[in-house]
Amino acid sequence: MAATTASQPIILHFQNVPRVAGEIIAGTVDLNVALAQQERIEEVRIKFRGAITTRITTQNGQNSTTYGETIPLLHSNKVLWTPGSAFPPPDSHIVSLAFQFQLPANLPPSFHCAARGRGGAISYSLEVVGDRPGIFRTNRRIRRVFSVVPAASQNQLRINDSLRQGWLGPWRDIKRNEQLRQGIWGEYSRAALSLPDLPSFPITTPIPYIIHIVTETKTVDRTEQPADKHGKPLFPVPPAQSVNLQMNLRRTTQVRARTRTSHIDDTFDLQSVRHLPGPPRRRNVEALVDEPVWIPKEDSKDRGFWRRSVHFNSTLEFPYAPTTSAETLNWIYALHFTFPFPGLGNDIKIQFPIHLGPSTACPPPPIGAAGTSNLTYADIPPAGPPPMLDLPP
Repeated sequence: MAATTASQPIILHFQNVPRVAGEIIAGTVDLNVALAQQERIEEVRIKFRGAITTRITTQNGQNSTTYGETIPLLHSNKVLWTPGSAFPPPDSHIVSLAFQFQLPANLPPSFHCAARGRGGAISYSLEVVGDRPGIFRTNRRIRRVFSVVPAASQNQLRINDSLRQGWLGPWRDIKRNEQLRQGIWGEYSRAALSLPDLPSFPITTPIPYIIHIVTETKTVDRTEQPADKHGKPLFPVPPAQSVNLQMNLRRTTQVRARTRTSHIDDTFDLQSVRHLPGPPRRRNVEALVDEPVWIPKEDSKDRGFWRRSVHFNSTLEFPYAPTTSAETLNWIYALHFTFPFPGLGNDIKIQFPIHLGPSTACPPPPIGAAGTSNLTYADIPPAGPPPMLDLPP
């Protein structure tokens, strides 16, 4: 650190992890007083900023107009050092300046979205400024963007803990029946998606799900097997591999900038795990294919249909900003599942809205902070807020 600080008048030490609304964030600034005097730095201060920014561009022929709006969320300044206010140890030129700041408890989560001619972001940052008054002198600045997530309620924390330990609560079934067609004939297929019956799903938490797909062939003779003598299975064949399934999370964001309102749609692939370090990897899905079952018709023992079933079992994770309605930005989510079958328009689709909620408690104040009381870092939940994907750039 000494070698690094010897070449720079100001060094910022601030842990780059997501923060929770209401949390007291802390760090230090190392100031090389000798270099500060050489560069005529007369004050070191720290600024905390947060804002919702939106923009919408409209086109009228060859002329375009951009509407922008900024809603402040944080605006705090604090002086850390002035000449004579703090001195380094006798054997050093470095003085360490500690700082801490409490985030408001009602902050919306970090967020960003963009499309052609429109966009919006909720972003937070801190900036250390070394003031160098005078013409032809530029201030020394260090800026750090950090992410914020809302604090989870006690009930949300209990649900999050239950999901991580293995969900034993009630399940909700979302069902869809379709009549698939091969030529003029119609056969039937049913799909059901089972999820924990919750009003809100915590972000960055594995959510178990079960998919059941059941197909029924057209009426055939008892001698006609699901795989006929040519090796071609009877239509419709349920997908036996999860690679054929399409699972997406779709987000619709309403953006407002002054008198203009627009929407942005984003789609996130849930088949890949992308929020972990390293390249995306395919999510592990267990598949169970049942043996075909012969269902005879009521009026004939020799004619009926074959019923085939496949079941997929895995988890989903949503590393995205919780569902939020802010002053000029609000967004909602919907799950979309597509089960492909041969033939035009034969895919089975299940889609329904879901609400994403926070999954992390607000940590207690840092050890030694005023008002710490009896709290220690042992009171902090072991799993802090993991990084999200859709953070402001």
